[in-house]
Amino acid sequence: MTTSEMIWMFSFILIGFICMVTAAGGYRAGWRQPVWIGWTVAAFLFLTVIPVTQALTMAI
Repeated sequence: MTTSEMIWMFSFILIGFICMVTAAGGYRAGWRQPVWIGWTVAAFLFLTVIPVTQALTMAI
C-alpha cells in the first residue's frame, strides 16, 4: 500500500468518525429521525464499506 493510499484510507475513516459524532449529536439534540439516521448511514459507509473496498482493491 502506497503512502497516498494510506492517506486516503485514513481520510475516509476520519470522515466516518466525524459523521458518527454528528449523528450522535443530532440524536441528542432532537433532530428529525431521517437526518441523524442519514448521518449514521454515512458513517457506516465511511467506516466500513469504503475502507474494505479500498483494502480489497489495493491489495494490502
